[in-house]
Parts: sequence; structure tokens; C-alpha cells
Amino acid sequence: MGLPTPNKIKNFQSLYSLQVRYLLSTENQIVKGLQSMIEQATDTQLKQAFQSHLQETEIHVTRLQDILARMNDGDVDNKKDPITAALVGSGVNIVKESEAGAVRDAGLIAAARKIEHYEITSYGRARDWAKLLSRNEDAALLQKTLDEEKHADELLSRISERANSSAVAA
Repeated sequence: MGLPTPNKIKNFQSLYSLQVRYLLSTENQIVKGLQSMIEQATDTQLKQAFQSHLQETEIHVTRLQDILARMNDGDVDNKKDPITAALVGSGVNIVKESEAGAVRDAGLIAAARKIEHYEITSYGRARDWAKLLSRNEDAALLQKTLDEEKHADELLSRISERANSSAVAA
């Protein structure tokens, strides 16, 4: 007897379920990453932005768990997202390779914005697939999270403009 083969994606429902499980993994990884970023950031406004986004991210986890609980496929576990792991790892590397201060803050912002852009793309696809599957309640929740991710990216962009000026002057 050979090893069992993993379930293959057979239809949009399977693809959608996988995407939501990846998103749950992403958000869980981000919770851990943000906790570290809050500790490592030196700029007060950046710390506050990370803290606020951590609170939003915890809500995102709950939303995704709710969506998974309503699915009939029985699989509510997250599916480890290797892309998120790599993106969070880039932030860890910035901390290891830089001194505390404006330059590290600029690097943390860059790492956080990479993650935001990945989330924006991922939530957009999940929302579109929820609509295709007539999962309107899911689509509304995913849109709400997508809007929050876009707002977080815009806030980081504004902080980045100021922080980068400080980093260059340092």
C-alpha cells in the first residue's frame, strides 16, 4: 500500500475552502509577527499602527473561523501558508540585521507593507470566489477585511513617508 494522496482541488468550492484556510494561517502568523514588530519598533506612531492592526487581525481570525465553520467540507484547520512565513521571516531578518531606530522602523514598514499587499490580493480572490459560489455573507465579511487591509496599507504608507525621511537624516 502506498501513502495516501492529499485531497486534490476539484472545484471552486475546494479552491475557495483552501484559500480561506490559507488566509487563516496568514492571519495567525501575522498575530505573532505583529507582537514582535510592536516590541521592535521605536516610532510611537508606528507602534500604535501595529497595535491597532494586531487588534484588527485578531478580528480577522474570528471572521475566518466563522466562515470555515459554515462550510460543509468538514475541514476547519488552517493550511500553513509558506508565502506568509517567508514574508514574516523577512521582517525577522530586518530586526536581526539592523540597529534599533529609524532605519529599522523603515525596514519594518517595508516588511509589513509586503504582507499587506499579499493579504489584499488574497482577500480579493477569496471574496470573488465567495461571490461566484453565492456565499454572500462570506463575501461581505471578506470585503470588510479587505477594506481594513487596504486602510492598514495606506496608514503604513503615510507613516513610511515620514519615517523614511527620519531614517535618511539618521
